[in-house]
Amino acid sequence: MKSKVGKNKAPMSKENSQRDYWSSNLDVKNLGSGDTLRRFNLEEELDFYFSPEQLFALKKLWGEEGLRGKRILEIGGGMGVFALFLATQEADVYVADIAPARIYFLNRQVQARGLASRIHAVCAAAEALPFADDFFDAVYTKSVLIHTELEKAAQEAARVLKKGGRGIFVEPMAQSPLVNIYRRTLAPKEWRTLANYFDRQRLGVLMRAFGGGRIRYFYLFAFMAFFWQFGWRNRALFKFFANVLNDVDEFLFRLLPPLKRLAWFAVVSVKK
Repeated sequence: MKSKVGKNKAPMSKENSQRDYWSSNLDVKNLGSGDTLRRFNLEEELDFYFSPEQLFALKKLWGEEGLRGKRILEIGGGMGVFALFLATQEADVYVADIAPARIYFLNRQVQARGLASRIHAVCAAAEALPFADDFFDAVYTKSVLIHTELEKAAQEAARVLKKGGRGIFVEPMAQSPLVNIYRRTLAPKEWRTLANYFDRQRLGVLMRAFGGGRIRYFYLFAFMAFFWQFGWRNRALFKFFANVLNDVDEFLFRLLPPLKRLAWFAVVSVKK
């Protein structure tokens, strides 16, 4: 049987397929619903972004010392919501994203808000970061390492982090029943091939790159609050249900710790 690949064409690499998908998906919700360039509202997006796991991650990112003057790398900056927030807190923000179109989008936002001295965006893969060793005070990701060769990406994140620096990695897990129903039905079909969701083994790979770490789990039933973000957008109802259901989840995780393996997200905190 003849190969379907042309004589002069090699099969698309995983890195190229990731780059093409995310460059063509200029949607702040990452659902492929179109270009958000003309309707991007940072204040609205921050209301959705700072859900319970993100508030926890932000606190862990620099604790009581605050973000001012800290050199922070966000790997996979997406549409730039968190990077723009960090810059408003006077952090020195670097963004590495594999998708050129998303870097372009972020740079447009940076220029429009007069934040060019605070945000430095480069097109780069997580597995080959173009930064010196021991360069950053903190490294952060959200739903990015699931799209990488994890061992290489974790080693690169550890390499560029300063001694004593912090890494905060917010990544989705593989075994949440409610989330898996969504992934198999309503979620973009590309997620089934582009993402390699976390499990206990992958959590171990990440933490070993830093010599250990701590894990906090989020979202058992609180996943349902995200209907008010991804279904019918309503900031007030999203915040209300996310906070109430998160309290329920935290109670259940304390009462029955094995339920943590059914969580949607894990926040991994490491220190080099």
